[in-house]
Amino acid sequence: MSMDQSLQESKTRGSFLFPFERYHTEDDVGSFYVSCHWHPDVEILYLRRGKIQISLNGETFLPEAGTIIFINREVIHQLHSLEAGVLYDAVVFPLEFLSFDLMDYCQQKYLLPLIQKKLVFPTFLRPGNPGYDRVREQLDLLTKLHQTFPEGYQFATKTALFQILSILIEHNALIPTSRLSLPGEKRLETMRAMISYLADHHAEPLALEDVAAHFYMAPTYLCRYFRKNFGCSFTRYVNTIRLEEACRLLSETSLPVMEISLRCGFGNLSYFTRLFKEKRGVTPSAYRKASLLSVPDTTAVSVSEVSASPTASAAPTPPESAPDMAQV
Repeated sequence: MSMDQSLQESKTRGSFLFPFERYHTEDDVGSFYVSCHWHPDVEILYLRRGKIQISLNGETFLPEAGTIIFINREVIHQLHSLEAGVLYDAVVFPLEFLSFDLMDYCQQKYLLPLIQKKLVFPTFLRPGNPGYDRVREQLDLLTKLHQTFPEGYQFATKTALFQILSILIEHNALIPTSRLSLPGEKRLETMRAMISYLADHHAEPLALEDVAAHFYMAPTYLCRYFRKNFGCSFTRYVNTIRLEEACRLLSETSLPVMEISLRCGFGNLSYFTRLFKEKRGVTPSAYRKASLLSVPDTTAVSVSEVSASPTASAAPTPPESAPDMAQV
């Protein structure tokens, strides 16, 4: 099974001329959940408060508050909160965003190897690690830039990202992939294929036996595979992606709750409502009302991330006068 570009998350970051987005998430009820996904971009997540569980290529971690997490390109990841009060910020961008037209020393020594995955970012930067305080300062600066959008904030954004990269280089924190014990590509491709298949067919009946047959697995093996590689049961994973889509439709459309339930693969409205309240802490109608009343404050949140949390905020509109921010 070869890598298929259609399996990637299709979210476009920012705009064609400024492919960068910042995400801000607050979870007041402890129900935040982002299902498995992957993308060709780098993601830097700063866990400001609370406890989360994050899975990277099937390996589970429990980072403490204050941890900075680097999610390298094409890493399959998911996360969920372990308590109420979780607060984190993340920035997502393609490495090509930092690339130079001129093949100079920096491009050849650092940027090109990162783009080619010969170098990768460290997975975690924790309080007390060399360079931690300086990297955190740059992440705080990115937060401020994308709250206020001062003139030239696009240039300042790239400068902050270069500063982070420079700090990591100074402390020899970039890791050659030749030194890593990486998971088998075949296993990752199977995971990516499952993520894509279930996302594409979430509105249809998804019997365990049928999905297992599609991937030439026995149903009992598929159950074990999900628990080992996705950290949850097959049923929970399917319900999660269905609820994420339901949250998106509740926030972005005026479709009746019954129709949303059917569109997301829930054949029974009462079951949908009960499951939604159990996982999100509110009913579908209350979620819709809260999303309509919420005021954008600091961020842009991708579909998979905003839909999982009633308190995830939406993006403010950058200044219209900035000609390089035209949406495409």
